Amino acid sequence: MEKVFVFGIDGAMPEKIFGEWLDELPNIKKLMSGGSYAKLNSTIPPLSGTAWTSITTGKSPTDTGLFEYIYRKKNSYTEFGLVSSQNIKEKYIWDIAAEKKINPISCFVPITWPVKPYNGILISGFMTPNNPETEYSYPREIKKEINNLLGEHMLIDVPNFRDLTKEDIIKQVYRVSDMHVNTMKYLLKNKKWNFFIGVLNGSDRINHSFWKYQDKFHRKYEKNSKFESVLKEYYKYVDKRLGELLEIVGDATVIILSDHGITRMHNRVNLSDWLIQQGYMFLKEPLTEKKELKMDMVDWSKTKVFALGAYDGEIFVNLKGREPEGIVKEGEYDSLINELEKKLKEITGDDKSKLDTQIFTKKRNLNGKCRDIAPDMIVFFDNLQYGCNTTMVGNETLWSLSTAKGSDDAGHSRQGIFIINKTKQKGDIGEIDILDVAPTILDRLGVSIPKDFNGKVIE
Repeated sequence: MEKVFVFGIDGAMPEKIFGEWLDELPNIKKLMSGGSYAKLNSTIPPLSGTAWTSITTGKSPTDTGLFEYIYRKKNSYTEFGLVSSQNIKEKYIWDIAAEKKINPISCFVPITWPVKPYNGILISGFMTPNNPETEYSYPREIKKEINNLLGEHMLIDVPNFRDLTKEDIIKQVYRVSDMHVNTMKYLLKNKKWNFFIGVLNGSDRINHSFWKYQDKFHRKYEKNSKFESVLKEYYKYVDKRLGELLEIVGDATVIILSDHGITRMHNRVNLSDWLIQQGYMFLKEPLTEKKELKMDMVDWSKTKVFALGAYDGEIFVNLKGREPEGIVKEGEYDSLINELEKKLKEITGDDKSKLDTQIFTKKRNLNGKCRDIAPDMIVFFDNLQYGCNTTMVGNETLWSLSTAKGSDDAGHSRQGIFIINKTKQKGDIGEIDILDVAPTILDRLGVSIPKDFNGKVIE
C-alpha cells in the first residue's frame, strides 16, 4: 500500500516559497523540480481553522459550518462559543482512511480538540487549551510518550503571542516548532502509518508578527531592522526540519501545502462604526468614548445589520423569523443586500484611494448544508490588504489597525501553496482549489472518494 505524507506550513505564501526564497529552500525546491506545484485557492474566508477543516474534510465552510473561531449560539445575539471539533460533523480524511484499515496519524491540525476516538493516532492542534491537564492525544497514552520524549509538557501553540516582545516571539516559536517536529519524527519512526499529516503553525505566528520588517512596500517598513530576515530564516529552518522528516518517510507520496497565504495589512476598516454611521446598526446608549463592542449594547429593535470578523468582514442581516428580534422582512432582504454591496464598495482607503473590494453573498456564493448559519455577506476590503475591525466602536476615524485582540503587520491572502512529488503532470500546474486536496490524498491511498466531495483529483 502506498504511503502518503502531508506536511502543512500554515500561511506559507507562493510568492516567497515559489519565487524569492526558493533557492534557499533546497528540500522544497527538490520536491518541486521532481513533481508539480500550484497556487492553492483557499476558503471564503481564508482563516486557518476554516481552511484546514476544508483541507481535511473535503468540504467547504458552508458544509462544515466553520466561518470564524467563534460561533453564535442558537437564538442568541450575545452568547458565543469557541469552535472546536465538536462543531464539525463531517468525517475527516483520517476517519475515512481508518475505516479502510489504513493506519492514519494526524498531528497538530487546527480545530481537532477535543480529540475524538478512532482507529488511529491523533494529536490536536491550534485551539487546544495550552495547559498540562489537557488531553491532547488519542490514544491518551500517546501524550505521556510525547511528554517523556520532550522532557516537558508539549505546547500546542505559542500562548498569547501578540503580547510578547519580538525577541520572545522568535524564541517561543522556535521552541514550539522544535517540539512539534520532534513529535512528528518520533511518531513516524515508532508508530505504524500509511497516512500521516502534520501541520506547523509557527509560520503563521512569525508571518503576523514580522511581515513589515521585510516588506519594502509596507507602510510600517523599517529599513535595516534587526528583524528584517526573521521570516526568511524561519522558513529556512522549516525547510531543514522538513528534510529530516523526508529522510524518514522514504518513497512515500509527499504533499506540502499551506491553508492560505499572507499579505501586508495597510489598515482596518472600522466596520461596526460604519454600520452605525450609515444607520444600519443602533446602540442603546450614545458612544462617548472608544470601547469594545458587546452585543448587549446593541438596540436590536432598530438594527438591520451587524458584523463579525478581523480580517474579512462577516455581515449578518437581522432577519425577521431567523434572528431572535429580527426586523428585516424577507421581501426587503435582497434590496438591503444590494444596497450594502454598493455602499461597501464605495469605502476608500485612509488615503482616499479606491479599494479593490470583493463581496461574496449567501445567495450567490455560499451554498451548502450549513448555509443557514453562514454570514449573509463576506467582505474582503482591498483584496484583504485592509482588514476589518468589528470589535471596537467609537473610533476617531473609519480606519484603525488595532482590534480588541491587538494589531497585526499582515493579514491572510486567499492563495497558499501546494506541492506534490508524484504526479503525471510536472512543474507549474497553475492553480488548484482547496477542496482538491482531500480527494487527491484518498486517491493516492487507494480509497474511494465520497460522492459528496466537490474537489477533483490532482493526477
